[in-house]
Amino acid sequence: MGGQGLKLGTVPFLNAVPLTLALENRAEVELRAEPPARLLPLLEEGGVDAALVSSFAMFHLPGARYVPGVGIASRGRVKSIRLFCRKPPGELCRVGLDAWSLSAANMARVIISRKWGAAPEFVSIDPRRPPREDKSLDAFLLIGDNALREEAGGLDLIDLGGVWTEFTGLPFLYAVWLFRPRAGDAGACRLLREAKEEGVRRLDEIIARAARELPYIDEATARDYLTNCIRYDVGADEEEGLRRYYAYLAEDGLAPGGWEADRARMEE
Repeated sequence: MGGQGLKLGTVPFLNAVPLTLALENRAEVELRAEPPARLLPLLEEGGVDAALVSSFAMFHLPGARYVPGVGIASRGRVKSIRLFCRKPPGELCRVGLDAWSLSAANMARVIISRKWGAAPEFVSIDPRRPPREDKSLDAFLLIGDNALREEAGGLDLIDLGGVWTEFTGLPFLYAVWLFRPRAGDAGACRLLREAKEEGVRRLDEIIARAARELPYIDEATARDYLTNCIRYDVGADEEEGLRRYYAYLAEDGLAPGGWEADRARMEE
């Protein structure tokens, strides 16, 4: 890292803790938590050197590079990417999308169109105030801890991680460590991979802390979520899922053309 400090952005969600716990209180690291949709502007403005951003964000930042081998992914159910529905998926006419979300919101657009054949109007919603009583919405999407804390309350819950894998046969890669152009080096890349390895070793500690501090999750639920749903190792299947996601977005006009995973991968 050239002896200089590293400014990192992360998200205020439980699923990020295994990737950031080992970075807390390190003198050479400045860690800043923001909603996912805010991290891309921070990278673009140079407010951080790297951020744990939505995979969707890196398609929109030319020259940015992601750290291979580490991220937030799922193969099948994920629990924290949920569509709350009052109508069958194929009949959706108006859908609220979590304003904090980039990857999951656009995954929802892809799934609703390509799997269910619907073409609803999409509107932004504040995830801190879920619009359960807004009868003009046929469904609303929540992500992260906001999805974990929201109860079904008579609505149908659809886990979009499960739907994506059913539809494609692939994992979904929600977030990666992304360095802005000309930032980062092999040392920074190694630091983030080692932090992931330490965080995974400390999962019991993270789970116990979550059960103690978060009123909407107990230890069994936290353990299932962080060990059976969320995956932190990014391999060939996760990268293939990422490429499939990008191809759908580009075809649907939701991402610019020309992005290539090989060119965007950071050299170690």
